[in-house]
Amino acid sequence: MDLNDMYPAVLTIVLIGLILGIGIYVMAEVREEIATDHTGTDFEVNVTATSPANTTTLSDSTADGYYLKTIDTVVYDNGSATVIPASNYTFTTAGVITWADELVLVGDNRVNVTTTYIYDATNSPEEAVNDSLEGLADFASWIAVIVVVLAAAIVLGIVLRSFGQGRSA
Repeated sequence: MDLNDMYPAVLTIVLIGLILGIGIYVMAEVREEIATDHTGTDFEVNVTATSPANTTTLSDSTADGYYLKTIDTVVYDNGSATVIPASNYTFTTAGVITWADELVLVGDNRVNVTTTYIYDATNSPEEAVNDSLEGLADFASWIAVIVVVLAAAIVLGIVLRSFGQGRSA
């Protein structure tokens, strides 16, 4: 066996990795498009605007496959409903809101947050696609193990071959 004989195996592993990567990306985009948008409101969300603890995690973010798309409104109700502008917070798709340091609320630091998000409802198309994605991701993690084993086999083969060539006198 020669080192050149490994070329097809290496090429096959690389192609499988590329196809898996592209497939996972496409399936994730499809899941996002077929998912049903849900609107929810978290009432009495505590806003702590003191660094570094100026984050809030939304209650629905524990749902399977949760993905926060938008925050529709943040309303501070101190007798009159005051909408807090989007410049006073940022959010992640995981449902974590980071409040601006300069956000100052008079009295109680609680707001109502209305959001649009998706999650994997039981027996829904997005749940089926997400389950497939999770399975593919588990399989894709084995590609790295296969590559390491293949590289070790190549190195071991080269070492054994170099010691196996006896010198004749």
